[in-house]
Amino acid sequence: MNKNILIVLGGAVAVALVVAMLVQVTLGGKKNQPVTMEEKLEVLVAAKDLSIGRELKDGDLRWQSWPKGSVFAGAVIRKEDKKASEALEGRLRRDVTEGEPVLRSALLAESKGNFVAASLDPGMRAVAIKVSAETMVGGFIGPGDRVDVILVYKEKITTEDDDPRVQDLINKNLGKLATETILQNVTVLAIDQMATRPDDDKIKVGKTVSVAVDIHAAEKLALASEMGELTLALRGIGDDVVEAERWPTMTDARLTNIYDEVQDEYENFKNDSGLNTNIVRIYSGGQVQVVPTK
Repeated sequence: MNKNILIVLGGAVAVALVVAMLVQVTLGGKKNQPVTMEEKLEVLVAAKDLSIGRELKDGDLRWQSWPKGSVFAGAVIRKEDKKASEALEGRLRRDVTEGEPVLRSALLAESKGNFVAASLDPGMRAVAIKVSAETMVGGFIGPGDRVDVILVYKEKITTEDDDPRVQDLINKNLGKLATETILQNVTVLAIDQMATRPDDDKIKVGKTVSVAVDIHAAEKLALASEMGELTLALRGIGDDVVEAERWPTMTDARLTNIYDEVQDEYENFKNDSGLNTNIVRIYSGGQVQVVPTK
């Protein structure tokens, strides 16, 4: 074999060996470097698409592994073994998509007016009622309580029938005032502009109480507020019983027994005197005369 060819081949082999050694040294040095794993935390995210106004429930949120260096301000980070449902409570002020971190700023502030709007179920309306200390149980009524609404109004019944017994019937059952329970088991939303009880739970006497009712009950309240005075009757905690049976309307004449006493005395007087209250109507042209019979 030509000596020059052997020299060229030997040089090529030597160069290849040198290149291979350099590559091995370079790669080997990198392999020997320690590999560091970035520390991770768990961040609260939406377990599904959540719509605005939704009150967070069990199953709406979950924990998601998140690089510690990428955690952003406002993120809710898991502490110890806290459940996702316990980490955040309230109503959403905007839509949240599945997998999106849920921040505290995404919840409505409970003392704001928009919280009242968001707390209404579909078909319900918020209606304000003018109140005083006497008509709101001395201020013990607060947001979240359940109440009945009572209307006290003036009423007058007139008749063209001149039969004394008809007028006596009216007087026996109604003087001037009547009262009725027009709504039962109504939820209180706010007192004035406060939608939550104060932390110190001090008694607050407001000027208006906002309640949640359906559209028909809202019409009742609007009319009742023009008819007379509304009083709120506080219900016990857990008492949601609604009386379906209608009871007789309470009136001023029925509230006391004085008229019955007068009537009894009058009946005794008739019996003692022999007075006969049976009457006869005498029609003469367009005139009618009512006279008692003997």
